Amino acid sequence: MHPKYFYKILADVLFVVHVVFLVLVIVGFLFPKLWYAYMTALVLTFVSDILFSHCLMSKWEFDLRKKYDPSVDYNYTFASYYTYKLTNHKMSDKFYRMAAIVFLGLAISINLYFKFWA
Repeated sequence: MHPKYFYKILADVLFVVHVVFLVLVIVGFLFPKLWYAYMTALVLTFVSDILFSHCLMSKWEFDLRKKYDPSVDYNYTFASYYTYKLTNHKMSDKFYRMAAIVFLGLAISINLYFKFWA
């Protein structure tokens, strides 16, 4: 096996981990026993978006993809890249970023409220 395929395999594994993490962020509230893991995922994602303007897992995944295929064009926005791959329509990275920050901020606030004050 050519060493370049190792980068593709790692990128694919990271993609799967990222999707699982994304599912936890979106529907983790449905599993009260996972509340601490859910809140950790929300806070880590929120902080990553605020500090870096992108998800670190996305950057790692596409750094690996570029090592496998240097022609990959990617700007560290997981949602916009895969939306385009699926639909052939580009959505604004600014929209995705603002939607993520609003969603994460509200999710963190609502969960903390119901966990400690309601």
